[in-house]
Amino acid sequence: MTTPPEVMTAAEAAEFLRTRPETLKRLARQGKVPGAKLGHEWRFLRQDLADFLAGAYEAQVDRGLVEMARERMADGEDEWIPLEQVRKDLGL
Repeated sequence: MTTPPEVMTAAEAAEFLRTRPETLKRLARQGKVPGAKLGHEWRFLRQDLADFLAGAYEAQVDRGLVEMARERMADGEDEWIPLEQVRKDLGL
């Protein structure tokens, strides 16, 4: 696979993200994915999309940590847990 260009069309960016161009453009219109509309065409920066994915992953991990903490608090657990154990519990 070749390296994607720095500036990508919606089709190229969708391929990079492994999604459909329509999905990507909808998310860009909603401001959920960074992109710019130039005339009738969308353009996306490869680094912005990589940063977007990294942020989405971090948010999922954060939600997982919050949910795990809530479950443990509901079970009456109040001991600190080593980070390695948290990662193992979350499958990271």
